[in-house]
Amino acid sequence: MTEPLRYRAPWRVVELEDAYRIEDADGLTIGCLFFTEDTDQIAFSGRLSKNEARLAAARVVEISDFELALMQLRAEHGEVQSAARQAKR
Repeated sequence: MTEPLRYRAPWRVVELEDAYRIEDADGLTIGCLFFTEDTDQIAFSGRLSKNEARLAAARVVEISDFELALMQLRAEHGEVQSAARQAKR
C-alpha cells in the first residue's frame, strides 16, 4: 500500500478569476472553491458568492495551521514526558 499524499504547510489561498485555489508550500493544488458574483447564478446553481468562497478557503487554511500547531505541541509534550521518564530512572 502506498503512503497517503501529504501536503506541506503552510497552505495559502490564491485568488483566481472565478475561484479561490488552496495550495500547499510546494504550490500543489489542494482544492478550489468556485464563486460567482451573479446573484441569479447563486440562487439557481447554489454556487458560492465571492465572499463565501474566500471565507471558506481561509477556514481550510486555518484548520491546516491549527493541526500543524497541535502536532508540534504533541511532539513537545512527548519530549517532556520522555525526559521525565528518563529522570525517574
